[in-house]
Amino acid sequence: MKIRTEADFDVLVRGAKLVSVAAAWTELGLWDELARRQEPVDLGELPGDRRALEITAPILAHAGLLDGDGRLWAMSARAREMHERGELPTGRNLQWMEDLSRMAVVLREGGPVRDATGKPRVTSGGVVPDDREATRRFLDMLYRRSAGSAREVADWLAPRLPEGAHFVDVGGGHGRYAAEMVERGYTATLFDQPLVIELARERHGDGLGYREGDFHRDDLGGPYDAAFLSNVVHGESETDNARLVERLHGALRPGGWIVIKDMFLDELGREPENAVFFGATVLFYTALGRSYTIAEVDAWCRQAGLNPAETIAVAEYTLVLARKP
Repeated sequence: MKIRTEADFDVLVRGAKLVSVAAAWTELGLWDELARRQEPVDLGELPGDRRALEITAPILAHAGLLDGDGRLWAMSARAREMHERGELPTGRNLQWMEDLSRMAVVLREGGPVRDATGKPRVTSGGVVPDDREATRRFLDMLYRRSAGSAREVADWLAPRLPEGAHFVDVGGGHGRYAAEMVERGYTATLFDQPLVIELARERHGDGLGYREGDFHRDDLGGPYDAAFLSNVVHGESETDNARLVERLHGALRPGGWIVIKDMFLDELGREPENAVFFGATVLFYTALGRSYTIAEVDAWCRQAGLNPAETIAVAEYTLVLARKP
């Protein structure tokens, strides 16, 4: 949105309050409790401070997440659907808001953001290696949200591939893109960190090929007909991205494709909204990442010896495809 008046900031603040309330209700198990009930309940029957619940329930009702008469409350049909799909805000949103309170420190000292003890809150693609369950929850969220984009990527890529092509998803996390390619009749390998591969095996079993390692240093395997990077480059430095594209080039067969999916900035660095605001995420949680332009990606591809890149704009992201001669 564009800010035109002071009142526009008020709207954004109210939105932040709504997210924090909905996330806190998740953390306290209140949505779970309401989901088990078939009848409206008195807030005194729920865990938590009654006054706090009485004040926050109308916020959720205003947003269409609760139904009630001021005394008895129940989940709305929409909230129940979102709860079942795991779409309601969680403690992850609360952590993000806590981190945002340190924005002035980050602007003064640089990212990544640090926790209360001074430890940098850097993640590796959102993965926390020493916290299996947090990593699982993060990958589950990405898996749920990638159903449409996995189909779209396969729709655009499949016509460019030979029959029986081998696809590698580098840093592919939850494995949904690789699984979609397998469903289309291709062979697919997922390359990622050991913990991520372990969790992906639990989800996909023997349907995928797996390769553990660090994509900056370890053998990528191959040769492949297509190498895919989804939401990887924004977490890396420009130098590391250029080197990674060179490594992928070396793992491709002649005629193979590198496909990079991400949220890219326009040449002025002002649009689209998702890429602009995601820059704050990479500032806070990566050491050197940022949102890039398509021109920068094309330069990495040309430097690696690939043909000039072509781009495909989809609703929430852009695909950049470059072919090895």
